[in-house]
Amino acid sequence: MDYSSLANELGLTEDEVKEMGLHLDDIFQENSSSGTPSGAYYFNVPDGTPDRILGKKGWSLGERVKINSNVFDVSNK
Repeated sequence: MDYSSLANELGLTEDEVKEMGLHLDDIFQENSSSGTPSGAYYFNVPDGTPDRILGKKGWSLGERVKINSNVFDVSNK
């Protein structure tokens, strides 16, 4: 997974993802109700996200945003 794939998934440019202060270690794998990893991923919108990006995406600071697990599938590249 790289910033290009993440930016494409989010409908943002790579520069916008970097402006948000979103780092790969800020992305987490969701757990199922039994506590095992579910394969789905998410991040919480960082506090430093510029207002123009919040408006563009309709996000709020701290909001949980799900990410398609295919972004992390390096086997199809």
